[in-house]
Parts: sequence; C-alpha cells; structure tokens
Amino acid sequence: MPSPFASRLGTNYCPSDEEIIDIRAFLIEPKSRLKRLDDKVADLQKAIDSLTEERASVRSFVDAHDALLSPIRRLPLDIVQEIFVACLPTHRNCVMSAVEAPLLLGRICSLWRAVALSTPCLW
Repeated sequence: MPSPFASRLGTNYCPSDEEIIDIRAFLIEPKSRLKRLDDKVADLQKAIDSLTEERASVRSFVDAHDALLSPIRRLPLDIVQEIFVACLPTHRNCVMSAVEAPLLLGRICSLWRAVALSTPCLW
C-alpha cells in the first residue's frame, strides 16, 4: 500500500505534531488489518496443531499395526536361531555384553529372549 510518508521512512526525520496525528490516523486501518491477519494466523495455527496431533495419533496406530505385518514374525524359529548364531562375533570369543549378541538379541522382545535362551550354541 502506498504511503504519503514513504520519503521519510528509514530516515532520522522527526515528524511534527500535525504529522504525528496524520501518521496515527493513517495507521488505523493497517493496524486493524494486521490484527485480523494475526487472528487468522492464530486460528490456522490452532487448526494445524490439532491436525498434527491427530496425525501423530493415527501414525502411531498405523505403525503399531504395521509391525504385526513384519516378515520377521513369520520366520520359523529354527531360521531365527540360525540368524542369531550368525550374529555372534567370528574373530573373537563372545563377550557377555549387553551391546552384543546374544544378550542384545534377548533385549528386543520376549519371543527373541526365549529363542536366544533356548539356543545352546549361543552360550
């Protein structure tokens, strides 16, 4: 929007008392418009926040159910045992560390813990 004070903007000009009145009157509508825009932005932000929260909830629901479809769940236990054995270090003796197989594998879930504990060659 064009301003009658454009030549004075960005300078050290000191407006007179009459100009101050004119500037204040000139700013009534832009300030009102700014307030309306701020209110709209706030409303839209609330809507975005609500949608983001709903999306996170639906994402969590979908992820939990997608986990049921994981192919690892359909592997026969003897194959899982072979995979566990293949996870053992080959260049040194196994150290009972929580960050290495077999202890690490037993921390994944109760089924993996049962498989690891029931596989003697891991120990």
